[in-house]
Amino acid sequence: MMKAENGGLIVAFLALYMVAMLMVGFWASRKVKKTSDYIVAGRNLNLFLATGTMFATWFGAGTCMGGAGNAYLFGNQGVIFDPWGGAVCLLIIGLVFARLMRRGKFLTIADLFEIRYGKTVGMLSVITCAISELGWLGAQLVAFGTILHLFIGIPLWIGIVVSTIVVIVYTFLGGMWAVTLTDVVQMIIIVVGLIIMIIVISPLVGGLKEVLNNDPAGNWMGLNQWSFGYTSTANASAELENQGFMYYTGYLGWFYMIAAWMSLGFGSIVAQDTQQRLLSSRTESVAAWSSTIAGIGYATIGVLPILAGMIYFKLNPDLSIDQALNNILVIISIDYMPGIFTAIFVSALVAALMSSADSAVLAAASLIGYNGVKMVKPKVTEVQTLRYTRILVPILTCVSLVLALWFQVIYNLMVVAWSILLVSLLAPYVAAYFWKKANTAGALASFFGGFGTWIIAYIAHLPITKLANTDAVPGVPGVYWDWAMWDSLYIASVWGFLGSVILLIVVSLATQKVSKPLPIRDIEGNLLPIKNWFLIQSKKKGPRQEAAAE
Repeated sequence: MMKAENGGLIVAFLALYMVAMLMVGFWASRKVKKTSDYIVAGRNLNLFLATGTMFATWFGAGTCMGGAGNAYLFGNQGVIFDPWGGAVCLLIIGLVFARLMRRGKFLTIADLFEIRYGKTVGMLSVITCAISELGWLGAQLVAFGTILHLFIGIPLWIGIVVSTIVVIVYTFLGGMWAVTLTDVVQMIIIVVGLIIMIIVISPLVGGLKEVLNNDPAGNWMGLNQWSFGYTSTANASAELENQGFMYYTGYLGWFYMIAAWMSLGFGSIVAQDTQQRLLSSRTESVAAWSSTIAGIGYATIGVLPILAGMIYFKLNPDLSIDQALNNILVIISIDYMPGIFTAIFVSALVAALMSSADSAVLAAASLIGYNGVKMVKPKVTEVQTLRYTRILVPILTCVSLVLALWFQVIYNLMVVAWSILLVSLLAPYVAAYFWKKANTAGALASFFGGFGTWIIAYIAHLPITKLANTDAVPGVPGVYWDWAMWDSLYIASVWGFLGSVILLIVVSLATQKVSKPLPIRDIEGNLLPIKNWFLIQSKKKGPRQEAAAE
């Protein structure tokens, strides 16, 4: 498959890139003196660094390779989860939550849950957020293994193992400083790489205008090419006869559409890697504006992989589902891009997935190494906390390695990772700031009830999604299990979220006397003022005044 004359060049670029990332890790390790340096970069990221690491963390393998593959198969309906939902999430965080989170001076998101709802909820948040991060990390490792497999010819599992080792080393050494500095470099590389790809391949199909129409013949499933939601009979033209969302109609279609927007759009608000960047920002304004700018950039740059997938469908509509979901951008670069551009683009793909992988492993290690250990050993020292957090980097990455080797599906691993947070922790997180009557009993009911509702709804909807995916894939007789399972999980996540919200409200109100609500405080024990939380403040502060307030 690979052009022989380009193989050596690509391997050389990848090797140089890996060495450069490792050197950054060694350099950044000199800046780590204490736990806060390792977890939140000493709270010293300026707007450029904070925006760069926020964007690069999100713009990973799911957005690039998974997004392009889903656009190839399903058109725009297949990528509502990411990048469109992801962009919504970053904008919501910047507009609503960034100032409050940074004002609390927390080290992790679990600090907020523990202070507001007690140690039990704090520990549950550690476990849940860490699991979601490991699923996210697994998606990146699958992508890295795929790249090495296609370009170098080594088995996929060996490629995944190699990627695991590289991520471990530089994250272990430099923590958040290494992650931030490599993220900024990686952000620049991936943007340049994607722009080059679109410039090269779009003329092959007559220009971008050929993929910007709403032609249902523009993707593998024959869906409306640029549909952002449920397509009803009333607004369907003769050329656009397919209805619903991903061919599900009635409430199933509406719930699927809502889940597509909410899984990342709402669920990722609670993700530790996102919150970690807010907490690493120098000021509240930096936290708020970095997330907002990253959200705008994410929506803008995120359309490039979508276009690439749609363009390639016109060039070659015969990819298998596995090739489309996991390999499509690599295949495009091999088949259509000249040597030096191929090498640049492959490096860009590696940059994208590593920028998310390092963030995920650091996030999980921070939660368990800082919050988890502190809950088990309250008298743990600063030196011990830093040591535990570092040690957990290789351990947790190896756990994700197992996930990656088992599932080997990029986009789905990512979406389900954030759906976990949607059904369990989002409602208590929002209420922690904005509803004083939310209490420990309500948060626990919300957590377990949301999970329980999700699982029950998944089981209840599975027969329907199995029927919908029977004989749906040419060459695969009977039920296509992968799609049936994921579809049911997505649809069920809406029920899970609704159950979580209802139980939080009902149980909190019913237990006010036996479970007194705890006030929201910052990490130092001071009451946290819930005011002036919107992105743009009516009364502006100068940089020195805001820094002094911090």
